[in-house]
Amino acid sequence: MSSTEKPALIGAGPLAGLGAFTIWGTFGLYFKQVAFAGPVEILAHRIIWSAVLTLVLVFALGRRKQLWALISSLKTIGLLFLSSLLIAGNWIIYIWAVNGGHALEASLGYYIMPLVMLTLGRVFFGEKLNRVQMLSVAICALGVLNLLVFYGHLPWIALSLSTLFAFYGVIRKFVPADPIAGLFVECALITPISLGYMFWLDRHGGAAFGTIGITQDALLIGLGICTTVPLVMFAYAARNMKFSALGLMQYLNPTLQFFIAVLVFGEAFTTVHMVTYALVWLGLGVYSWDNLRTARQNRRKS
Repeated sequence: MSSTEKPALIGAGPLAGLGAFTIWGTFGLYFKQVAFAGPVEILAHRIIWSAVLTLVLVFALGRRKQLWALISSLKTIGLLFLSSLLIAGNWIIYIWAVNGGHALEASLGYYIMPLVMLTLGRVFFGEKLNRVQMLSVAICALGVLNLLVFYGHLPWIALSLSTLFAFYGVIRKFVPADPIAGLFVECALITPISLGYMFWLDRHGGAAFGTIGITQDALLIGLGICTTVPLVMFAYAARNMKFSALGLMQYLNPTLQFFIAVLVFGEAFTTVHMVTYALVWLGLGVYSWDNLRTARQNRRKS
């Protein structure tokens, strides 16, 4: 490499993923600040203001060509509409969980997500599972089964969050979309539904936006920034990382959620929870060890 040649950007994908999961891990604190609005209104504001912000970014960053490429393909629009429904479902469940006193179970969902991603990586992308990885999936499954045995029902919040977001990641890996333009199309496709709900809510006197105060309005508008930034990061990471590696990195998200739920929100952490989390952490530990071992072997071979 010559002295005038600039070195290639290394690790942009992993850095984007790290930033996304850190923001998501602390997002529950923001949702508590906008709890004066109902979960569906919060979701509507996330969608509307994210659409506005991403549209601005498309023009400011010169992504109009990429946007046109997306909207010119009916197949791509169909896939992005499906991904928009998946992420909206994930959003509304998480919003309801945090403001309904279930942030701890929500964190469990993001803990088991790497194993869901691992499984989907095998199904959709042919990423092989070795025996150690299959063992890690089985151990985490025992943790989920523990809650079923002691509480008599599956942790549906955790399972829904992990499954919806994992499938969202699958579709975004299939779609050859610019992260910003792709997110705009996703939000734009469901913005009419969100606007319709907001008009209906306002007409019936139930809207929080524009009725409480400027600070509260600003917080609701800010949902667009808090939503757009990590999703753009995640979309970029999903296109530039191995899918299973992206799942491994996301541990930071539920770890932050876990501590916030217990230490800040004061949610109960029972013995049953302790057993479940111990099994999940053990499974993830086995999975992480196997990934590190494989990486070291590959480095020695190269």
